[in-house]
Amino acid sequence: MVGVVEENGAYASRFQLGARVGIPWLHQTCGVCEYCRSMRENLCEHAVFTGWMVDGCYAEYAVAPEDFVYALPEGFSDLHVVPLLCAGIIGFRSLRLSGVRPGGRLAMYGFGAAAHVAIQVARHWNIGVYAISRDPRHRKLALDLGAVWAGGSDDEPPEKVDATMIFAPDGELVKDA
Repeated sequence: MVGVVEENGAYASRFQLGARVGIPWLHQTCGVCEYCRSMRENLCEHAVFTGWMVDGCYAEYAVAPEDFVYALPEGFSDLHVVPLLCAGIIGFRSLRLSGVRPGGRLAMYGFGAAAHVAIQVARHWNIGVYAISRDPRHRKLALDLGAVWAGGSDDEPPEKVDATMIFAPDGELVKDA
């Protein structure tokens, strides 16, 4: 969700009143479990999610912990910035955790919303992307967005890759990846 800061809580000071901010899908985590301490907050068993467990985009007002709120730049419409707070964060975080470096090669299994955003960042970082998707339209989109190669789930990339990200909800792909 995108909005402006109307009021700060008693211990909040990160944002000024009127600041344009975004609240992502991952609303809050415990911060102390094994997953939170190892930068794998998405696996926190006590995570709270925006729009599911707390008020989301259809609420007139929302409350969020400032550590889970993002400052948003001007120049992007709400419509264009909102996807970055879900798929964008998932894709960027996965890309960062993959460890692939500029000049490296990265395979992306599944080419939906998260991969659609991640490939743009990867290309900006000069990373060669190899997209694997069963949907021909998604393979075409990957190529249009700069993928080096795109193939089906039964195809093998033409070169070995340095890292792999799986966005497809298909456990069978893990062994292939």
